[in-house]
Amino acid sequence: SCLGTLDLTGTHGLTDSILTNVICSGSFPRLQRLSLKNSRKLTGKAVASLVKLRDLRAFDVGGCFNIHPNDVIEMVQQHPGTRKGTLTEIYAGGLGWTDVALETLLSFTSKHIKGLGIGFSTYLSGPGMILILTKAAGTLDRLSIPFCTGVDDAVASALGKALPKLAVLDIRGCNKVYSLTGMMDGRIAAGNSGAEVARHLFVLARYSGISNNSLEETSRLYRNELGEPVFHCVLDGGGTGGGVRR
Repeated sequence: SCLGTLDLTGTHGLTDSILTNVICSGSFPRLQRLSLKNSRKLTGKAVASLVKLRDLRAFDVGGCFNIHPNDVIEMVQQHPGTRKGTLTEIYAGGLGWTDVALETLLSFTSKHIKGLGIGFSTYLSGPGMILILTKAAGTLDRLSIPFCTGVDDAVASALGKALPKLAVLDIRGCNKVYSLTGMMDGRIAAGNSGAEVARHLFVLARYSGISNNSLEETSRLYRNELGEPVFHCVLDGGGTGGGVRR
């Protein structure tokens, strides 16, 4: 009953019934972080049951392809943590997010959301993401948008300026992003406008369009007062877990 974090990533035997009647039935009243990522038998019924986990602060249903964005939206809207501003991390990549669905989700989470994952979508537009995610500029520090075809250099640059508190960014597979210079320029512009900017940015960019040469050039341009790079970008984790951020 004291369990605060539960990682069931890739549990292929996990069903709606087990999640609803065991995990969300009161056995884990203090559960704050729950990963159901790639547990692909789960449907919207399972997501709906998460509303019973009243202390939930973060959940991951990425890759659960029988779950739809509206299932996530409806649960989050009803969860007591949304009203209290304590449900702050929502990771739901691979569900087919659209501009409309994202706008709906942000309409009641933008004031407190800190972590958001909406990757693997061909439906999200670049201008839409910029306009909608800007609403969460005051709190969002972790953003995962891998393999989103609408993301290019212009979008990355705009997000750099619009989301100054961003500390972790996943743009893996965004092969129209060729450089981080625009994003770093955006962060500088945000700081010059008086915004509070995160001191360091960690970027996952494997399978993006960023080359080693481009990365080295950007790294030379953007350094702190000690001469250290103000960002770290992983183009290849090298099999050592270097690209893992939780």
